[in-house]
Amino acid sequence: MTLDVTYTIDCPNYTQLFHQCGWAVSHVCETHVRETQISLVIVSEEEIQTLNTQYRDKSQSTDVLSFPLWTSTDDIDPNIPLGEIFLCYTYAYNQAQYLKHSIPKELAVLTIHGIWHILG
Repeated sequence: MTLDVTYTIDCPNYTQLFHQCGWAVSHVCETHVRETQISLVIVSEEEIQTLNTQYRDKSQSTDVLSFPLWTSTDDIDPNIPLGEIFLCYTYAYNQAQYLKHSIPKELAVLTIHGIWHILG
């Protein structure tokens, strides 16, 4: 499983960490899922709040939103992404401070959490 990472805000580059998360999750998945791709977009609080309002009718920011593009992983096409994950860097940063652990750890937890949501 590969993650196609896009940054819409200026923040530290954690692309290598995100790729490691995708690699780790894919190794506990069935073979046909391992050959797929997920889009990961790092966004601002404003962007995640807009998405949360639009798709979940919740007018507030959140840490991560996942949007699967398949209803089942049984009949996936490896040429089409499994889904999209939107991760709010600022929210993750603040959450890491609150939980008293590192920002990379929080980003890894949220990325893996988002992947699991896409996989059902």
